[in-house]
Amino acid sequence: MTVSSVSPALPKYYGFDIAFSGDVVIGHERIEDMCDELRVLHEQHYRETETLYLDVPFDPDYTRYVASEKAGQFVVFTARMHGELVGYLQYYVFRDMHSSGMRQAREDAFFFVPAVRGKGHAPKLLKFAEDALKKLGCRYVGMSSKAPTGGPDIGSFLERKGYRPVALYYVKQLEHDNAQGNPATTH
Repeated sequence: MTVSSVSPALPKYYGFDIAFSGDVVIGHERIEDMCDELRVLHEQHYRETETLYLDVPFDPDYTRYVASEKAGQFVVFTARMHGELVGYLQYYVFRDMHSSGMRQAREDAFFFVPAVRGKGHAPKLLKFAEDALKKLGCRYVGMSSKAPTGGPDIGSFLERKGYRPVALYYVKQLEHDNAQGNPATTH
């Protein structure tokens, strides 16, 4: 795996040559190298989309993210402007349980800060990610849209890029009796 750095002020990029979108540098980074920066954008993204349908606090498990990344089951592609993290596209990478020989990726989160949206960076980050995932052996890649809950509708953008809708994902909040304890800690 190659490691490159654009300049001393910018972070390390791993595995793939970087790409450019105007003033934005697109690359593959590791969570443990940028966790504090990523957390800020994760929280912005969470408040913008997840609070539309979840009533649980923002509390990502970065230990699991890093462990998944080290196991080759998670990747993060980033967009930086003048060294500042302005966007990311992250995926779970796995062998399909229904077809064990097929490797695929499923998007976990796709986000750009509002100041750089609409400037053509999203298609370039998506293309970079698709090319990298193909090199990682993925045959399919899945993306999602939070439009049904009031989030940004990226469906038409994805369809222009060759994606097609294959399912609708439904969520139901299950009520828990307080006497049962916190279900998140009971396994």
